[in-house]
Amino acid sequence: MKNAVVLFFALLISFYSFSQKGKEYFLVDSVKYDSLALNDRHTLDSLLPLYHKATHDTARLRILETLDEDLNTESLWPKYNQLMYEESKKHLQNSSSISAKEIKAYKKYFATSLQNFGYAQNLLGNIPKALAYYDTCMKIEEEVGDKHGMSSTLNNTGIIFSSQGNIGKALENYFRALKLDEETNDKIGMAYPLDNISSVYLQQGDTAKGIEYMEKSLKLREETGDKRGWAYSLSRVGSLYSKMGNKEKALADFKKSVSLWKEVGEKRGLAIAYQNIGSTYLSKASSQNSGRDSIYTIALEYFQKSLKLNEEIKDEFGLAQIFNSIGNCYFDQNNISLAQQYGNQALKIGKELKSPNSISNAAQLLLKVYRQQQNWKEALEMHELYIRMRDSLVNKETQKATFKQQAKYEYDKQQAVKDAEHQKELAIAEEEKKRQKIITYSIGLGLLMVILFSIFIFNRLQITRKQKLIIDQKNKSITDSINYAKRIQDSILPSKTELSKHFSDYFIFFRPRDIVSGDFYWLSDQDGKTILAIADCTGHGVPGAFMSMIGNTLLNEIVNEQKIFQPAEILNHLNEGIVNALHQESRTQDDGMDISICLFDKANHKITFAGANHAMYITQQEKIQEIKGDIYSIGSMFGKKDVAFTQKEIFIQKDSTLFFFTDGFPDQVGGTKNRKFLTRHLETLLLRISTLDFKEQEQEIIKSFDLWKESYAQLDDVLLAGIRI
Repeated sequence: MKNAVVLFFALLISFYSFSQKGKEYFLVDSVKYDSLALNDRHTLDSLLPLYHKATHDTARLRILETLDEDLNTESLWPKYNQLMYEESKKHLQNSSSISAKEIKAYKKYFATSLQNFGYAQNLLGNIPKALAYYDTCMKIEEEVGDKHGMSSTLNNTGIIFSSQGNIGKALENYFRALKLDEETNDKIGMAYPLDNISSVYLQQGDTAKGIEYMEKSLKLREETGDKRGWAYSLSRVGSLYSKMGNKEKALADFKKSVSLWKEVGEKRGLAIAYQNIGSTYLSKASSQNSGRDSIYTIALEYFQKSLKLNEEIKDEFGLAQIFNSIGNCYFDQNNISLAQQYGNQALKIGKELKSPNSISNAAQLLLKVYRQQQNWKEALEMHELYIRMRDSLVNKETQKATFKQQAKYEYDKQQAVKDAEHQKELAIAEEEKKRQKIITYSIGLGLLMVILFSIFIFNRLQITRKQKLIIDQKNKSITDSINYAKRIQDSILPSKTELSKHFSDYFIFFRPRDIVSGDFYWLSDQDGKTILAIADCTGHGVPGAFMSMIGNTLLNEIVNEQKIFQPAEILNHLNEGIVNALHQESRTQDDGMDISICLFDKANHKITFAGANHAMYITQQEKIQEIKGDIYSIGSMFGKKDVAFTQKEIFIQKDSTLFFFTDGFPDQVGGTKNRKFLTRHLETLLLRISTLDFKEQEQEIIKSFDLWKESYAQLDDVLLAGIRI
């Protein structure tokens, strides 16, 4: 007991002495030591003495960085960040007498201070300023090779892009951050992008992927003992349980996160946890038959706690969310006027932040309010706003962007493992590259000369009317040249006679957008088996035709000369040939082609299919089946030659019909509302006509396309092939 009393008085004296010290000790103004949370007092008590004892400026800056990171008082940590900014900037401005190693260290701390400025501006809702700070910070971090800092900046910018509905850009940043953390084996760092990626997948409705990434994050939090991160992950897990209807498990996780947030002293995380608990009680009340009023009261108590914290830390995003939650609670209690008041506040902040999610939630609340008030004009406006914002967050394009970023991440991981083997293949491919280079440069130079000559003719037209005749003649010459190129391109396409030898019932609807086409089809007969290719090259017109010539030439070499017949292997060699021909290993260009390769074994009623971002459709017994290829295009991954394509074997019943098509038909704009035809409508059309004879099928296809397009311009080359087995 005596020792306890002595310890108590020692702590009391220590507390009194700290509370009396000023800027000379605390380094910054207005530190109200006695009002700080216990964790923040402990942080100051342990780090400030080290700062005053430090003999080198980089050591003092490292301590300031730790203060920024560990302090949770919203009015205090920015002051130490400002001091870190000023000190590091001062040293960089007087860098003539310091070493390169010290300059690198000062730049690192300067970048960290800019990142913290960006974080603070984001909390205040000043998104352009936040992004400007992050952009400058990222450039410095890349310059000094600070992978930990780069990962943190990418995470922060990803969160902003996600709140703005730019899902593709958000995921790109999250996956880049994850890759950097994996390179440095930073397990604490890895958990943050994993959490953020999980949130995106859950928002997109992909629960399986969301849980997969969430479990990876939870495992890392547990391994590292990161309390702040553990609280963050518990909030995510609780939200998932709430969404799945397990309210009690959700509340248990949220309340556990409250304890952790209090332990680390972070108000922002605590505010989110209180809001999550309130929202769970609100959802719980709506499912109760009795006792709702008491549950509503509990929900509002937690919402008010969250509101108070958000106001203290001036978190505009948090305020928009909590105003919306309180408004929904009042609406459920039939207090329409208060529901409208809070809904308007949430909408105002959401619009200021340009946050589709905040705007969508507020519009959904106000839609219910105006319907209740029978204010149909305002209700319609809110309904349209809600739909517009919701669709900007979850639509086909954002889901496609999500899948694309996931595929890119997985591909990059595989590629990192194969880099050593890839170096050996370069020597073997060098000779082929030289030959393809000659072809590429020759055709490219010829096309460039045509374009330059056309520009010259056009400019001369402005000078004198007399030269109009010359221009007309030259234009005719160019058109004649392109028409001649069309005859060349037509001559390499399989003829009707050749196709009829292999397929008794077939049709091909081929309509280039311009004179020459980037779409093409190809046929070869090898050992009694037929190989068919349907391809869509990058671009259309002359550039597309150039790519189609390269593709046709490579297919002839691979199949007819090298005797490679399996569709997947054909695609692998074709991809390698395109990468070499276009020098994509050293250039960030994305030219290539989407293509289907099909090997017909009629004797065994079997086909082997491989697709590069292409699919095959089979209609039989009044049903249509999509056979998907791989997600990669040929030559589309910036010089990656060793993509391993896969193939599928399908046994075909008699009277089945196969369809292949490029994206020109489904992407054609038309109809009464100026919209795309879309793949699902084309599938319906193919199923409807599949029982007709092939001449009638072809006529129906052409008729449907022309009726849809009407007076609209054709946007792309169109190629659709049907074959009855």
